[in-house]
Amino acid sequence: MTINFECKKCRKEFDCDVGKIGIDDSGMRPTFGKDIVCPRCGKLTMDDVLLTELGQTQMTAATMEL
Repeated sequence: MTINFECKKCRKEFDCDVGKIGIDDSGMRPTFGKDIVCPRCGKLTMDDVLLTELGQTQMTAATMEL
């Protein structure tokens, strides 16, 4: 699954294939099968990125399939 993010470090938007998407039951945060990788900054955590409006739509669609 490809999700659109904004990197908090470089402030650029990018698409990233995060693989299978799940939800962490304890924190209600998304979990990904693959790492989030910014083309400029490299590997990031969920705390290092923001979901864009498009990314929020993509995440909603993906989690509705669960």
